[in-house]
Amino acid sequence: MTTGGGVRMRWGPVAGSQEFEVVVEDDGPGLPETSNLFVPFFTTKPTGSGIGLVLSRQIAEAHGGSLTIANRVDGGHGCVARLQLPFV
Repeated sequence: MTTGGGVRMRWGPVAGSQEFEVVVEDDGPGLPETSNLFVPFFTTKPTGSGIGLVLSRQIAEAHGGSLTIANRVDGGHGCVARLQLPFV
């Protein structure tokens, strides 16, 4: 990472449910504005289209799952992306 932090990934079944999750957590600066993450065509990148996260969430939901991205609340810096999908 350009900020000198790290990235961790874990995956496995969600306790007490019929879901499997993939979690990616980083030690970066976090997200300054989380309300626009899943707004279609909103981007902060000069060459971005603003459809990547929206499309990813739609695909997860079409399969009965969910995709969330939020700043960490465990006292650390950075954010957490969580993809949950039901076992088939």
